[in-house]
Amino acid sequence: MIKLKNIEKYYSSGFVKTYVLRNVSLDIEEGEFLTIMGPSGAGKSTLLNIIGMLDTASDGDYLFYDNNVTDLSEKQRSEFHKMHLGFVLKVIIKLMN
Repeated sequence: MIKLKNIEKYYSSGFVKTYVLRNVSLDIEEGEFLTIMGPSGAGKSTLLNIIGMLDTASDGDYLFYDNNVTDLSEKQRSEFHKMHLGFVLKVIIKLMN
């Protein structure tokens, strides 16, 4: 259903590229639950925005139901997002005494 192949996201400043995601590959099957965890600044939100078609990867391929999302226009990605995707965010707060 969702297949990411060597996804990279970077921001360029002059001749320097600052990578947020590098060589991320994963497969998510229909009905599968996925948890993305990591420290602050690890790229979790960036990855979710790419999966949710709210942002685009700098490099790599994103296949959604065998459609290469990287080849779609912004309008087409927006339609895919509206028709097929939703997010459930769960925040866990651990209080320490």
